[in-house]
Amino acid sequence: MAADYDFRRKPNEKGDGEVQPLYPRIVSKGTIDSKRLFREIAEASSFTEGDLAGIMVAFQEKVSYYLSEGYHVKLGEIGYFSSSLKARPVMDKKEIRSVSISFDNVNFRATPWFRRRSSGTVTRAKFGFQESSNLPEETRRSRLEAFLAKNRFITRREYSQITGLLKGKALRELNLLVENGVLNTRGYGNRVVYLKPNNQ
Repeated sequence: MAADYDFRRKPNEKGDGEVQPLYPRIVSKGTIDSKRLFREIAEASSFTEGDLAGIMVAFQEKVSYYLSEGYHVKLGEIGYFSSSLKARPVMDKKEIRSVSISFDNVNFRATPWFRRRSSGTVTRAKFGFQESSNLPEETRRSRLEAFLAKNRFITRREYSQITGLLKGKALRELNLLVENGVLNTRGYGNRVVYLKPNNQ
């Protein structure tokens, strides 16, 4: 089998409306979870799925421990894991104290061997990427107004349904409306709803 690809346009960082060039990206066929890996490895070896699950837990604990201690961790020929930090930018290191610096993320760098093993053939995807609809902003706004005229609030999912925008773009647009004072929010995390200020 081959990996599927399609083209996406490079984001326009200037925001001047100029059409940007296309670049290829893998179209994901889904996510392979650890249970499937354990099952397939167990079928081809003397390990049981329980053995493999236990080893995975042990790896997770050890890798996270050494990363928290400031080490880089090489996991076989898969690659290197390292931690990154976050803090406000300063011109002089004396301007910031250690309590203001915290761990940010975990970075991964594949080994040359793993990159070679992960390289395969590619074919053009039949369906490609999902894309947001091209409804004009005025139409999206009028649909939002009509929805809120009948309902007390709207969710991100509902906004995607009435405008055709994908999750990320719908969320950005709703948050921009909040910043501009058009909408307010209630709730937290995945339970956030958007409503007009006079509907509080």
